[in-house]
Amino acid sequence: MEDRKIQSKKRYIWAFLIGTFVFVMVFGLTYAISYFEYQKVSQSGQELSYGIFKDKLDFSFFGKSICNSSSFQKISGDLRFQGTIIDDLENKFGKTDKNVLFRKQFYSLVELEHFEFVKQVNKECNKKIQTILFFYSNEKGDSSKSEDAGKLLDAVYSRNPEIMIYSFDINLDDDLIRELKSKYNVSSAPIILVNEKTRFDGTQNIDRIEQYLK
Repeated sequence: MEDRKIQSKKRYIWAFLIGTFVFVMVFGLTYAISYFEYQKVSQSGQELSYGIFKDKLDFSFFGKSICNSSSFQKISGDLRFQGTIIDDLENKFGKTDKNVLFRKQFYSLVELEHFEFVKQVNKECNKKIQTILFFYSNEKGDSSKSEDAGKLLDAVYSRNPEIMIYSFDINLDDDLIRELKSKYNVSSAPIILVNEKTRFDGTQNIDRIEQYLK
């Protein structure tokens, strides 16, 4: 009987050690993949910002026509892709991870640069690119309403893929966000601004928003 007890204890110990080893390996592999993905996002974000800054300088400094910018569509597509990656990073690392928060700060800056560029294109090229500014919050009391508003805007974009939607986390500890909130009088979330004029609290339906995208 004593031998059986000893063997049972050994099996439990080995099972525990093997299970712990497998867990550590899986956790390490998952973290490594996420880390390399984060590095890739950082690199592509820098490339995106460089493209926007370059196109703006071509217009403002070198005197090239802003209406002939061949990279505008690509940059706009890259900006949308960056937004989906930020969401993915939040899910993998957490919404309070300091690296994710820094990427969101940098992304907010790039968004504003692109938004300014769109306004210049509309002015100089007689275009009417529609824009939506979306202010959201990940705080406990606001996150559910913000997620619903985000899904609403996803539906709006799927029916109007030519519009540009810029999303900003109002809880970011960043001077740029504070200035944005002050400029557009945003103190809570979610808030949706269509073409900087029409304001919604995020509980509207698609048709209600689309009537201001004409």
